[in-house]
Amino acid sequence: MTDRNEWERDLVVWLAGRRIEGMPAAPPASTDPGLARAVEGFRSWRATADHEADATRFAGLVRRRLHARGRGVQRIDHAPAPVRPVGAGPLALMIEAAREAHAAPLAELGVAAGTGRELFDEPCDAWVALPPGLPPARYVALRIVGDSMIPLLHSGDIVLVDLDATVHAGAVAVARHPEHGCVVKRVAGVGRRAVSLVSLNPAYPPLELVPAAGALLGPVVLRWCGHAAAKPRLAPRA
Repeated sequence: MTDRNEWERDLVVWLAGRRIEGMPAAPPASTDPGLARAVEGFRSWRATADHEADATRFAGLVRRRLHARGRGVQRIDHAPAPVRPVGAGPLALMIEAAREAHAAPLAELGVAAGTGRELFDEPCDAWVALPPGLPPARYVALRIVGDSMIPLLHSGDIVLVDLDATVHAGAVAVARHPEHGCVVKRVAGVGRRAVSLVSLNPAYPPLELVPAAGALLGPVVLRWCGHAAAKPRLAPRA
């Protein structure tokens, strides 16, 4: 082993000991070129390691905040399994029939994005299977349109709404707005005079609702991600 390799080995051992003891990692002075390169290499490595640790901590913080804002919303990374509807009709008539088949009727949220359109009056020709473990309830599946809820929800995602559950402050829910139709928002607050709705995308202003019956349809309990949530296709009938 050369003297330079011995210097590098001794430097690593010395620095490791200093780091373990929690002491400043200042290497001993030396004019040896090999040692100088080793010192510089160690400093570069430590800067990279510190940067990666900071990035990991930041990513964890983002995940925790995103989870807090989307609490109660389960993520599913595959497309929902299609279920053949028992018949044709408006969404309102499909909900109970789909429940008996452990399924939910699927509607495009964009069709009810404006005034004069009632979501439950829209025709429904597709159902999706519910994941195992969900409690019995009336559910409806809606395809997201727009980017107001990124990074939690993206255009093309399918969300499952529990029509029988109570919507609490902090939940992500579907609401009926008199000007914007049915919207998916986070419920910032529920008061006697107003329900405050906010988007996760700061480019969109908050909305307010009068706390009337039917103003809040229900909380979002899970989402199928858009990259995998293409419109379910059934095999043709034999």
